[in-house]
Amino acid sequence: MSDPLIGCATPDDAPELAEVYHSAYARNRELGFPASAESVEVTEVADWIRDHRVFVARVDGDIVGGVRVTETDPDRVKISRFGVHEEWKGQGIGGRLLDHAEDAARADGYERVWLTTPGEHPFLPTLYRSRGYEETGDYPLDYRDYDEIVMEKRL
Repeated sequence: MSDPLIGCATPDDAPELAEVYHSAYARNRELGFPASAESVEVTEVADWIRDHRVFVARVDGDIVGGVRVTETDPDRVKISRFGVHEEWKGQGIGGRLLDHAEDAARADGYERVWLTTPGEHPFLPTLYRSRGYEETGDYPLDYRDYDEIVMEKRL
């Protein structure tokens, strides 16, 4: 595998990125943590790309992962819609995407990044903790059978 190239998504990337999200989030459903990204429409992904910063990871020209970055306060951004295609998980692509998103936020002068994740998920909270994120609160979901936690990292 060649190293993934990380760059900004364009609306033309929406069909391929939607397929990545469908694949990436299917495992969460199996684990009991369904998310709308698993069935997101191409038009919605295109809207995300137009309205937020979205980075994609490409391997040999194919999109294999993505992450959305949104300013929520003057000093912090939220990382969301983070996923890697099932066929590419475990190869460091997710880490490279997170590094890129955090580096971009730092370069833009943000002091912190935050995200939400299911607190009872078998590996995601541990993954984020290993990358320096700390749990800072609860994130109740009225529309799901589970709640999430807020995790934050100082840049």
